[in-house]
Amino acid sequence: VSLQWFMKKWSAKKRWTVGLVTVFILLPLLFIGSFFVIGLFNLFHAHEHCIKNTGLTLRMYAGDHEGKYPVHTNGFGDAIVMLVKEYSPEFVGIFTAPGDNGDLLRASIKNGTHMPEDRCTRMYVQGLSETNNPEIAMVFDRYPTRGGDHQRRPWGDWLREVSLSDGSMETIREENWPAFKEKQIKLLIAEGFSPDQAESFYRPMPKSK
Repeated sequence: VSLQWFMKKWSAKKRWTVGLVTVFILLPLLFIGSFFVIGLFNLFHAHEHCIKNTGLTLRMYAGDHEGKYPVHTNGFGDAIVMLVKEYSPEFVGIFTAPGDNGDLLRASIKNGTHMPEDRCTRMYVQGLSETNNPEIAMVFDRYPTRGGDHQRRPWGDWLREVSLSDGSMETIREENWPAFKEKQIKLLIAEGFSPDQAESFYRPMPKSK
């Protein structure tokens, strides 16, 4: 057997071995390592707008204010400012949707300026109390996000997160949003909101100028 033949056989075997090691060892390690890095450094900014904490905070406020949730005559944006001022500036994140760094809300809190409703990225349905229907959505994302807040990732489904008036949370797929919206409008009307007022909460968020 010639040395050249032996070297070709050895080279083919070596390539086969390297291929197996790459497929069954290196690629899985790279895959696991990527998820570890994503989780460790939160590269997709997941769970920075926890709507579960939004509901808990509103329930806490109601407990401190005879069962009533915050309300302000200048609009729900200022009601949010009022609540955050009462408790902690750290609560800004839970009243803003994924993708909103909260700078505008922080500026309103710091400077005592008006927080326009059309600039709020999470809708807050003010005018409710602990006696209202617990199935009413009191806070929700005004636009969908890939994966929502809790599982935010570029390949995730388009989701909106919702906090109901009993403090519980729901995640709504964007294709199911129209049906959810219609149900919620009916619930609000049943609680005494006018049809126009109930529908206004679910109008699309105006595009930034």
